[in-house]
Amino acid sequence: MNRRLAGGCTARHAAMAAALCLLSAAAPAPAEQNAPLLDPDWPCQQIKIDHMSLATMWDGPPLGKLADGWQDHAKAADLARLLVQRRVPAAQAQAEIKAFAQAAGDQRATELLAFMAGAFSLLDQERADVIQGLDRFGARQQSYAAQIRTEIADLHTAQDAAHPDPQAIDKLAQQVHWDTRVFADRNSMISYACFVPDEIEHRLYELAGATAALMP
Repeated sequence: MNRRLAGGCTARHAAMAAALCLLSAAAPAPAEQNAPLLDPDWPCQQIKIDHMSLATMWDGPPLGKLADGWQDHAKAADLARLLVQRRVPAAQAQAEIKAFAQAAGDQRATELLAFMAGAFSLLDQERADVIQGLDRFGARQQSYAAQIRTEIADLHTAQDAAHPDPQAIDKLAQQVHWDTRVFADRNSMISYACFVPDEIEHRLYELAGATAALMP
């Protein structure tokens, strides 16, 4: 083997080692370690929970029929649609809820419960949509990881051939390097998205606390 080919193989071996290390981190956990709420496509370290539980954040009265009928209360529904937006500062949200409660008069309890029901429904749906998006991303990454493993196997086969073709080996090595880089970049980007469900939960917790404090 000439010096150029030998040097290229060394670089390729390092690239493959890095690729295999990265792919092993993306591999599904063994069945005995995989909690019931997890699935092999889930790309986040956080435990996957499809829907929130209002009971863990709300210590006010039961929502009752308002859980499904909150949209019949137009002002409460409009306020819920406004304040579930995380770009609205927490202090502003608290002030809006307080003003809403004062304006509701003797319907204060009902209107606050309608608002809480709306906020929970909207945020839970938003969070569920994010979870589904993360699932789809995880599935694509698992498929991409399988593709890279196949490319690495093809590279090994080309290297172990009786008469190795340096050009073919270089082409396969470059493909492994490129796809591994894309895979790693996508993993880096999704790490931020994995915190979005937590941010949505925190928003609900803020709204629930502010609302419960104003219940008569």
